[in-house]
Amino acid sequence: MGNSNRNRTLQVTSFLTKQTNVEAMSLGMVFGFLLLSMPGCAAGPQPGVLGPYNSWDDVISKWIGAKRVDLYYELGPPNLHPHELDNGMTELVRDLSIDRMPGQADEYGTLPLSRGYGCRLMFIADSEGIVRSGRRFGCD
Repeated sequence: MGNSNRNRTLQVTSFLTKQTNVEAMSLGMVFGFLLLSMPGCAAGPQPGVLGPYNSWDDVISKWIGAKRVDLYYELGPPNLHPHELDNGMTELVRDLSIDRMPGQADEYGTLPLSRGYGCRLMFIADSEGIVRSGRRFGCD
């Protein structure tokens, strides 16, 4: 009687092991299919890094006519609250002397090295999100 119980236990254990392996393979196939059927991380082309920038004036001039979202990607979002002007334009200010969220230019070290105390970049974007002008304050 002890031998038949032992054989029955081995049969059940063997069945469960095979069942678990089949379930694991099925789960792996499902995940593999999902990974293959998903699009890549970026739905469209990324703006890339425009730098290296030779001067702060170069930073400003490269962004005139560009999209505000691409500016955020490159330089990071403004760290001072965007201010809507009476004419529908938006003022975007980055104070580089205080903590801010970095952009790709920070990550790749393409910004000019000289930064005076209180260095601020200000861009003006229209209601469609296109950068129309820019200035720098306190940046050497």
